[in-house]
Amino acid sequence: MRRLAHIALALCRALDILACVIWLSALYPFGLSDRPTGYETISAYVGRAQANGMRWAKPVASMIDWAAMLLGDGPGHCARSWALWARLGVQGGRFSFSDHQD
Repeated sequence: MRRLAHIALALCRALDILACVIWLSALYPFGLSDRPTGYETISAYVGRAQANGMRWAKPVASMIDWAAMLLGDGPGHCARSWALWARLGVQGGRFSFSDHQD
């Protein structure tokens, strides 16, 4: 059963990243978002936008945080998601490895 939970979590994370790419792809041509990269979850993107002072991000983060709390996570889900991606080497939605091409 634990292995199925690991699979489900990985699939949910992949769907979250796909949803973020679709969302940003709709906004990017109009200059309303960063370039979609396929590296960030919606929570991490919103957490980064909130940390950068984007006004729209605070109410969106509140809604995502509320939903995450219903699923058993603690408060500040978006901020913690961005902090995790930042620790993993993601800067501005892009991995900062030297072999990554923009």
